Amino acid sequence: MSYKKLLLPLALLIIGIVGFAALKATRPKQAPVTPQERIWKVDTVAARLASLSPTLTLTGQVESPAQTSAAAPGLGRIARVLAREGQAVSRGQVLVEMDSRDFAPRVEQARGQVQELDAAIKSEELRHTSDLDQLAQERKLLDFAAADVARFEQLQKENFYSKAAVDQSRSSLTQRQITVRTRELAVADHQARLAQLNARLSQAKSNLDQAELALVRSRVVAPFNGYIAKLQVAAGDQVNNGQTLLSLYPSDGLEVRAKIPAPNQDEILTRLGKGARLKATAEIGGQTLGFSLNRVAGAADARGLDGFFRLDGSHANLRVGSLVTLHLERAAAVNAIAIPYTALYGGNSVYKLEQGRLKLIAVNVLGERPGNPPSLLVQSPAIQDGDRLLATHLPNATTGLRVEPVR
Repeated sequence: MSYKKLLLPLALLIIGIVGFAALKATRPKQAPVTPQERIWKVDTVAARLASLSPTLTLTGQVESPAQTSAAAPGLGRIARVLAREGQAVSRGQVLVEMDSRDFAPRVEQARGQVQELDAAIKSEELRHTSDLDQLAQERKLLDFAAADVARFEQLQKENFYSKAAVDQSRSSLTQRQITVRTRELAVADHQARLAQLNARLSQAKSNLDQAELALVRSRVVAPFNGYIAKLQVAAGDQVNNGQTLLSLYPSDGLEVRAKIPAPNQDEILTRLGKGARLKATAEIGGQTLGFSLNRVAGAADARGLDGFFRLDGSHANLRVGSLVTLHLERAAAVNAIAIPYTALYGGNSVYKLEQGRLKLIAVNVLGERPGNPPSLLVQSPAIQDGDRLLATHLPNATTGLRVEPVR
């Protein structure tokens, strides 16, 4: 009875094994799978060889070589302030007025000294004329006194005249001689006295000019059309001589000081030396403004050389101290190719399509080219006109990678 119980499960197991083997032997066979190479969809750009000018992007700050400061011409008080910081002003517009009572008395005092010396010079001229007339008369009297002495001495020899009378005539002659010499000295000293008075008059006139100029400058007037950069006083302030009242700069003639990188320094200096006019542009307030490289600094540093770019004309949105991005036009390069930024790999390479596969090409990056969008200019003898260049930046790009341009 126990053998029958064991045989039944064993028989079932054998039947199952035989059935599984039969099913496995009779299953359909699948064809082997052939691996397919992946094709990457990419954007491409056609290489167009041309003579193009790259640009050099510079960042600079707006300056004004004509920025000026107005200072107090003397000790005084501010009467009125008629301008505000940042205000646009016109030529001849009154900006600040100092109290004229601090300057007008000095003008009158200086004018009085001039008038006094004018009168002294006229008096000296009259005195000199009188001295000349008196000198002529005194010389005649001297001649008479000398003749008297000679006559009296002769009479004394003949015992017709006393010695006392002769001595008296000699004393009179000596007095006449002293008077003549004193008058001659006065006449000779005329030029020295006149020169001294004229020197004092010149000094007095100079003091008058300074006093009048201080009075004029106590009223600060805009010398040009421009803007108030900084206002440093208010009405009622007491200011010292030479103290700055305000600073302003003209709206025309603004410059941008920008650092020209050291690698490009020789190129720029060479072009300037040949008389080339270097142009630059900047986007300000939605407008494209033109600049010209006016001059370069006299000293350079390790970073490069400062260039001064003068604005062609004027612009209301441009202010001293503003930061400006300039695009400086460099010399044109032959066989240059404009590519998008996404086409550059590793800073000096691009990929060219050859028979549906990528090939790495080394290029010389010339610089940027403005536009919308901006692009890069490169050169390479391995790229011909019309070649297709990869424009999609693929992280896994490598030589031999199969790609298909997106139509």
